[in-house]
Amino acid sequence: MNQTKNEYYLTTLKIVIMKNILLSSFLCLLLVSAVSCKKDPKADKVEVIEEVADSTDVVEVVEEKKPVVKKKKKPKKKKPKTEIIKVPPGAPTFESTAARKYVRDYEAYVAKYKKAVESKADMEAFIKLSESSNSLTAQYRKLVATLPAGEIEKMSQYMQKKTKQIDALSRQM
Repeated sequence: MNQTKNEYYLTTLKIVIMKNILLSSFLCLLLVSAVSCKKDPKADKVEVIEEVADSTDVVEVVEEKKPVVKKKKKPKKKKPKTEIIKVPPGAPTFESTAARKYVRDYEAYVAKYKKAVESKADMEAFIKLSESSNSLTAQYRKLVATLPAGEIEKMSQYMQKKTKQIDALSRQM
């Protein structure tokens, strides 16, 4: 009888376990279906989409393409590698390009100085002249360091002549 009682208890225990498994499975299934079937409040709203019909007529413009005529390329003139800087009339000529450039720039400075003296009240012109003077001074220092002795002599005579010209203009103010 012990065996039958044990078998009975064992069978009962199996039935209880099976019921618990079935019950928990059912509850899980019920919970999942309740969560997944929950209505989305955003899904209840119906979006109204208006379609606008285009009532304009479309006119297609077709452009005629003209045949492309290839032009012959003219050979480009090669610029000389050395820059030719012309000095104003009455100024000495120098072999050095830097010296010619300085003479050209200094002549332009003297012309601007003359205009500023003639206008007398144009202080802005004198301020610009001051900036140009500083630039010319730096350019002159570099130039003197590189010029040969013969050209330094010419530059010195030129500068003395221009200094007298600027002094005369200054006295007019």
